[in-house]
Amino acid sequence: MRTKIEVLIITVFTLISLLFTSVSYAQECNAVPFMKKGATLTYTQYTKKGKKESTTTHETMSVSGTSNSLSAIIKATVTDQKNKETFSTEYKANCQEGLFSMDMLRFFNFDKLSEHNKNNLSLKIDGDVLEFPVGMKPGDELNDGTISIKVSNQDDTFTLVTLTFNIFNRKIVGEEQITTPAGTYMCQKVTFDFKSKFGIINITGTGKEWYYNDVMVVKSESYNKKGKLIGYHELTGIQ
Repeated sequence: MRTKIEVLIITVFTLISLLFTSVSYAQECNAVPFMKKGATLTYTQYTKKGKKESTTTHETMSVSGTSNSLSAIIKATVTDQKNKETFSTEYKANCQEGLFSMDMLRFFNFDKLSEHNKNNLSLKIDGDVLEFPVGMKPGDELNDGTISIKVSNQDDTFTLVTLTFNIFNRKIVGEEQITTPAGTYMCQKVTFDFKSKFGIINITGTGKEWYYNDVMVVKSESYNKKGKLIGYHELTGIQ
């Protein structure tokens, strides 16, 4: 039987452990660059041959919550090769005690939405969130996600086309050092499978992504079902 002193010591150590866990979570949430108001991440999209297609800027508009439970609103703005804005939207990023989650919209091909946005069409977006647990390591499996976007006429009286994108079999396969114009980062490498449908067109393939600090995308590559590169985007600026 434990003495009162032993019980007291165990209680104190438990409280200390909880305190340091809370502080650790807060540091994890605050350590990610885009969880700070005003932060800006710039990504450049390239063809399979390395030709620049577009640029997307992700600016953190607001951050709210407590130290271990943060929520950010991020605005994504797409510009073409002539630096003309073609599309913009907002999505959410959350951190709850070290568990990051992000709207699936963040991982959708914004260039596809830019094409439909040219005619001032109405977009209805319904999607899951992708989760990024703190301390991800090789061998870990991550959750799947689906997003559906209905493109309607400006009056929203009928649907012109529905776009869907499914990500599955997400898993961490290793760690690699990645260098882009924004710097050099030690990243977790994530692979996944995807299925997308644009009207009557079905596309299947695979992807590779490299994440810094468990959640910030540094580079992303897409491959068709034959394993050939379709295109890629990478982090080219950070403020």
